[in-house]
Amino acid sequence: MSARITKAEVAFLFPFPRSDAADRNEALHLAVARAHQAAVVATFHRLAERVLGWPARARARAELTEMGSRELADLGLTRAEIDAAVEGHR
Repeated sequence: MSARITKAEVAFLFPFPRSDAADRNEALHLAVARAHQAAVVATFHRLAERVLGWPARARARAELTEMGSRELADLGLTRAEIDAAVEGHR
């Protein structure tokens, strides 16, 4: 058995002092990773809303389409605005 210490053991026992640049770099890396994770979660959330909300939007579109022009006018809508209203763009 050898009494020598490997480079990995030396690095573990005597770590180099960290610089401010390395700390900033690590903080920036973590911030980017968190932002990416939040974007992925938000994308899946929007996708789930679109898929799971489809039956309700289809029902609302059908009910508004069955209404007369006067009833739609009471709601402040025209026939051309039904799709935008159902999709939430109005």
